[in-house]
Amino acid sequence: MSALIINSSLLDTEAGIKCSTKRMKRFSPSGQYYPDPSKPPEAEGENINGSKKVKTAQSFESLFDSETLCDVVLDVNDGQFVFKGHKMILGMKSEILAAMLNRVSYNDFENNRPVICLHETTDCSLVFSRFLYFIYSGAVWLHRDYVLSLYKLAEKYAVKSLMQHCESYITQILQNVISDGESARGFPIEVVCDMYEGSTYSEDISDLCFNVLCAKFRDLVTSERWRHCNWQLVCDLLKSDACNAEENVILTSATDWMKKNSLSDKNLIEDILINIRYPLLHRKVLYHLQKNAVFKNFPQVQALVENAVKYHCFKDLPEAKDDFVGIQFKRRVYRPRPSSADSVRSRDIEDSTRQTTSSHSLQSHSVLVQNEQQANSVTEQIYSNFLQAAGQQPFGSTFGVNSTIGQNVVSEPTVHNSGHTSRVHNVSAASFVQNAGVQTGDRSS
Repeated sequence: MSALIINSSLLDTEAGIKCSTKRMKRFSPSGQYYPDPSKPPEAEGENINGSKKVKTAQSFESLFDSETLCDVVLDVNDGQFVFKGHKMILGMKSEILAAMLNRVSYNDFENNRPVICLHETTDCSLVFSRFLYFIYSGAVWLHRDYVLSLYKLAEKYAVKSLMQHCESYITQILQNVISDGESARGFPIEVVCDMYEGSTYSEDISDLCFNVLCAKFRDLVTSERWRHCNWQLVCDLLKSDACNAEENVILTSATDWMKKNSLSDKNLIEDILINIRYPLLHRKVLYHLQKNAVFKNFPQVQALVENAVKYHCFKDLPEAKDDFVGIQFKRRVYRPRPSSADSVRSRDIEDSTRQTTSSHSLQSHSVLVQNEQQANSVTEQIYSNFLQAAGQQPFGSTFGVNSTIGQNVVSEPTVHNSGHTSRVHNVSAASFVQNAGVQTGDRSS
């Protein structure tokens, strides 16, 4: 009986699909009762001891590279790849492919075989053979270079078992990056960012992606992907205790993102700036931020800066210990880079920063605020980011910025009290932050 069913499944596609989706009713022409083979044997009084259900993993691996009984052609991307397959196997493992096979018309036949035309992205088409191999064999080799593409195919064609295998492997890779840090080889930071901002993956994987972005924050902000991160992701990263960077890096990265996205909405700017932990900044940076009222249009931020100044003044007084509590005063989880080639690169950047700050590139994020000269460099990086909104009101020349509305100009060298000489290049004629309130009004209004 079973042999006939298998043959009829192979010869009759429609019948084969129905067998895979709906239980077939069996009967005996003689009327003789037959036991249900899907259930354990019945016993009189109580169950029989020692009964055991065994199951062999179903595999059609031997048919993967065989044209024996092939009855369908899969054409991927108009002939880029062509696979000959078996309708029964494809329909049994994928409901989506089963539905496509049921819709095949006689116009789609070629050499007496129906042709299913599939359109896949380039990365997915390159692993389509691995996807088919899993359908036939139930096995697959996974690798970080293509596991995401394989997952997309599994999701598209509803092959849940392959989705689960891919999710488990993706989870393992992300967890290794979080636990091992610089030594782990994971996905490129741009890919992790896309995974988090997309809606393809499970909530657990999205959470792991966010943790990776926190752990690799310095890599993210030095990549081209940083400017394309959405506003909510930027806020979430700046708010997180796990954001793996010193506070000056976090502040300059935030202002750089606002500059590159020409952010002028006061409410959005303030929602970003209130996540900076100002007490963790160098006193030199705080001095300039307060003295020049950089955040005068942002009352909440200005209050945080003033409170940070008080913290540096009175933090050693026993009676003031209860005045400085809360998230603003909590240090983030910060892991310095290993003392290898990275540290050499960091020292080179540091030496270059001491000589000149004419190049306000994102590489300056690698410099740690540990002395006044470096604090000056960080301060000027912040101002360079702020002074980029052409067409607004002039900012002023307190920091050597010669302002002309609507034009980019180069300032003359400015000597600060610390004796540090610097030059600010390519600064436009207006203040980025100070005038945001002029465009949008105060939050309270």
